[in-house]
Amino acid sequence: MLTKNTTIALLCALFVLPVMAKNYTINVNGMVCEFCAHGIGKKIRALPSIDPAYYDRGVKVDIEHQQVFVAVREDAMLNKAALFEAIESGGYDPIDITETSKDKALKEVDE
Repeated sequence: MLTKNTTIALLCALFVLPVMAKNYTINVNGMVCEFCAHGIGKKIRALPSIDPAYYDRGVKVDIEHQQVFVAVREDAMLNKAALFEAIESGGYDPIDITETSKDKALKEVDE
């Protein structure tokens, strides 16, 4: 059985631990300029699950490699359909999405 002091210490530790965002990389066809990057970023940032504490308000666009990096709040679920719809609404073609884990390994997201 935990003592009152131990319980309080554990609860305090839970609240001071940093919450890390989940990071994803999306390969996107059709991005050719800064205007493209700005439009994609604006549409993705409007999604409620994006964590503005990372990248540039939750989104980083790499035009040269045709990739978009997003940070999703730890307490939120990735909505792949909404994310792809936001990209497609700007006239771009999202190809696939992978999750970047803490050890930098990538895994395919099928949701």
